[in-house]
Amino acid sequence: MYSRELDGKTYTFGVSGKLWRDALLMYDHQTRSLWSHITGEAIQGKLKGKKLKPLTSIPQIEWKTWMENYPNTKVLSVFVRGSMRESISRDSYERYHTSKDTGVSGTKYTDDRLPNKSLVVGVQVQVIPGADGIAGHAGADGQPGAAGQDGADGGVVELGDSQRNPKQKQHQDSGNTSSRAYPLTQFTKNAFINDSVKGVPLLIFHDKESFATAVFKRIVNNKAILFTSIDGYIAHDNTGTEWNLITGKATSGKYKGKRLERLSAVNIYWFAWARFYPETTIYKP
Repeated sequence: MYSRELDGKTYTFGVSGKLWRDALLMYDHQTRSLWSHITGEAIQGKLKGKKLKPLTSIPQIEWKTWMENYPNTKVLSVFVRGSMRESISRDSYERYHTSKDTGVSGTKYTDDRLPNKSLVVGVQVQVIPGADGIAGHAGADGQPGAAGQDGADGGVVELGDSQRNPKQKQHQDSGNTSSRAYPLTQFTKNAFINDSVKGVPLLIFHDKESFATAVFKRIVNNKAILFTSIDGYIAHDNTGTEWNLITGKATSGKYKGKRLERLSAVNIYWFAWARFYPETTIYKP
C-alpha cells in the first residue's frame, strides 16, 4: 500500500496490463508513467525514478479477525461480472498458486536458498547515520532481559524500503538498507519471532489461522522488549504487558495504552522477493 501523494500532488492509478520482472506495473493517469507495485518506483515515463511512500498495513487477514478489532470498517468493493467481488468464491489464480510456475516471462530463477514458490514475509530496514543505540530491557518474573541494541555505525535505525526518499537513493544503495525474508514455515509452531536487523529489534507476527501478518519495532520508551508467549493474536512481553498484535496496542500491564510502531511488510513468493532484493538475508533461528 502506498500514498498517492508525491511532491505536493495527488495522483490516481490504474493497472497497465504490463509486467516487469514478472510483477504487475501500475500507471498514473496524470503522466502515464509506469510504476512497480513491489518497489513503488516509477520505472518509465515522466516520473521515472520517483518513489511512492509506503503505508503500513496488514497484507492479508481473515475478515472475522479484522472485524473483531475494527468493527466500524468501511468496505471498498467493485462489481465483477455482475456481482460484488467478495461474493466470488473461486480464486482465479488457484492453479498458479499450486503450480511451480514463476510468472509468464520464462525467466529462470536461480536463487535456490529457498524453493521459488515459498511464501515469505519481506521486510526492509534502513539505517540513517546519526544517533545512539537502543537500551536493553530488564527481565520480569525471573525472565532474562532483552539485550541492548547497538546503534548501527552511530545511526538511527528506521524501517523503510530503499524507496522512501529518492534523494537518499544513492546513500541507501551503498549498503544502508538491509532486506530480510521470513519463510512462513517458521511460524508453524509459534506465531511470532523476536529478531534484530541492522540493530533494530523487530517483532514479526504471522497467524496461520487468520493469515494475519504484522511487523513491529519491539521498542517502548526507547527500550527493547522481548515477547515471550502468544495466544491467537494476544501476546505477552517480558514485563508482563499484554499486546494485541492486530492493532499493535498494549491492552494491560506496564505499558497499557502504548502502541508499537508498525512497519511496512509484504507477503510474497520467494522468487519475486529475491528478484527485486537479491542481497536479502533469510531468517534462521
